[in-house]
Amino acid sequence: MITAPVAQAARVSHVYQMLLACMLSLLALPQLVFAEDAKPKLAIHVGKVLTCVGEPIIGGTILVSEGKIEAVGKTKDINVPDGYQEIRHPDAFAMPGLVEAHAHVGGSGDLNEMVYQTNPELRNWDQIIPHNDQLKNAIAGGVTTICFIPGSGTNMGGWGTLMKTGPGKLSDIIIKAPGVLKIAQAGNPERQDGEVGSGRGGMNYVIRQQLIEGQLYVRQWDDFKAGRTKAEPPMNLRLEYFKPLFHREIPVVVHTQIYQVVQSTLRILHDEMNLKVVLDHSEFDAYKLTDEILKRDIPIMVGPRGFHYDRDRGQIRGLVAEYANRNARALGVNTDSPVVPQEELFFQAAMAVRYGWNEEAAVRGVTIEPAKALMIDHRVGSLEKGKDADIVITTGSIIDPRNHVKQVFIDGKSVYDTQIDRRRF
Repeated sequence: MITAPVAQAARVSHVYQMLLACMLSLLALPQLVFAEDAKPKLAIHVGKVLTCVGEPIIGGTILVSEGKIEAVGKTKDINVPDGYQEIRHPDAFAMPGLVEAHAHVGGSGDLNEMVYQTNPELRNWDQIIPHNDQLKNAIAGGVTTICFIPGSGTNMGGWGTLMKTGPGKLSDIIIKAPGVLKIAQAGNPERQDGEVGSGRGGMNYVIRQQLIEGQLYVRQWDDFKAGRTKAEPPMNLRLEYFKPLFHREIPVVVHTQIYQVVQSTLRILHDEMNLKVVLDHSEFDAYKLTDEILKRDIPIMVGPRGFHYDRDRGQIRGLVAEYANRNARALGVNTDSPVVPQEELFFQAAMAVRYGWNEEAAVRGVTIEPAKALMIDHRVGSLEKGKDADIVITTGSIIDPRNHVKQVFIDGKSVYDTQIDRRRF
């Protein structure tokens, strides 16, 4: 006689067997999985190709296969193999997908743990929501890659992710995680108007001390792996991600602005710690430090405030143009989305051009320059053979707000097409 618990166990076991059989039957249909993950072979013909690494190509074709760019050139010089779907935009431009250097819209919200002033134990790729509504809007504005970072609630907010804006599993959309370390070195948080907190001296102290702790941890492990020491150091999960940072495999993106604060960033993060640094914000009068920034070969991603009232001259100055006029070339803009909507990255560049920046440089400033700054230019930021097929089709120069995005491809797949579904913000 079967007792009640045994009978219940038998029923549960039967359910598990049925579920297992269903799973095995799905595994027996690999063609269905392949169809879902298939990346089409495309030949995209356009009126002009902006590769962002050379001269524009008039009457160009881009071949795409397996999510990568197979060839780029004049249409007359490109042989389209059999089996390629041909897409024609004869009056349109093709350009690389836009790259955002400072975003907070990749997931469930800003990561801000406000108990401690530094949080190297935090990471944000666990909160990613692929292809959320703000990322869909981003795609409609031509943005295909973002640097998704924690907020500025603390001086060291944690580790951010370099990711695509399109649909897919995390393994599909994450380019690098950890991709960057986020540091906020001015403006927030610091003591203001008598509030309890840290002033700039205290802020720099806690940042430096946390970095020293991480640096020592990395040195211990480097010495052990190189055979210089015999005792294996104890693992500290709170400090593990300092390894790629101090090995200069990923940069630190810094919320830094104003002349004095950027000086502190250069001195502490670059000169003392020898880190790869990206200057985010870099507003107000920080452009007066351009010579010192150039000595250190540090990229500047200006925004979201692209202009400044210069009291000495009694004029409003375009900040990107001020850097460019001082020979800065590793220049870009950012939205700090959602401070400025992510889909308006191109408009940040357009405003910088209105205030004196060169238009060709502005196109590079939303594509290849942020890709270089974030150390992912081997994959994104330009239209070159072997790179990810992140391609934006526009009605004309994206720096001109009268133009708009017609179609967007991410990893060779069409993810936005105004002929099918035009996004309404």
